[in-house]
Amino acid sequence: MKLTILGCNGPYPSAGGACSGYLLSEGDTQVLIDCGAGVIANLARHIPWEALDAVVLSHLHYDHMSDLLPMQYALQFHPRAVPLPVYAPDSPAAVRALLDAPCYDLRPMEDAQIGEIQFRFHPGRHPVQSFALRAERGGKCFAYTGDTNELEGLDGFLAGANVLLADAGLSAADWAMEKPHLSAERCAHLANRAGCGRLLLTHLNPKYAPEALEAEARAVRPDAEFVQIGRQYEI
Repeated sequence: MKLTILGCNGPYPSAGGACSGYLLSEGDTQVLIDCGAGVIANLARHIPWEALDAVVLSHLHYDHMSDLLPMQYALQFHPRAVPLPVYAPDSPAAVRALLDAPCYDLRPMEDAQIGEIQFRFHPGRHPVQSFALRAERGGKCFAYTGDTNELEGLDGFLAGANVLLADAGLSAADWAMEKPHLSAERCAHLANRAGCGRLLLTHLNPKYAPEALEAEARAVRPDAEFVQIGRQYEI
């Protein structure tokens, strides 16, 4: 599997940046994971609209799904034979209703085989319904925390992932258990506890310097790195 970074900011994009969006590819299978502001412009650099097999939304905050609104127009000009499957949480219902369009086939967050990739989901801890995911193919595993803080069962769900993409939305100084995100340092501890092979950090708030948060993570796990738009990673 191959992971392409289309956006990595949250909850708003930096200058020239984009919010959460990640293209996971295996053979002819193309799955877009999250689709925040700025993502579809970057997606178009890599594949045509009609090549997507599905979209998976970790949750329905705008920085993870808002570009699915203009994507409706793109799909009008690049029609598909069948509606695009979109796996999305049930709530907030008002936001999910924005995706109730003829070009989308809305599906629940249940384990699914999408093309060549098997997906599994686990609830996260966030102000709205949120999910972590595991994507597996040929003995390899990619895992993504989505937006979450620590919660029971998450370590086990992520265990043994070859690559973990983790929500480093806070600095160590700003993190607390009641906050809606992990810190970069907490992501490193999580990856160690779960025995993950590689740690990629995302959801960078533009108010932070990425080097500073990366240093906090590397004090715990020297291989930790923030992703960058356009970078590709083999799983």
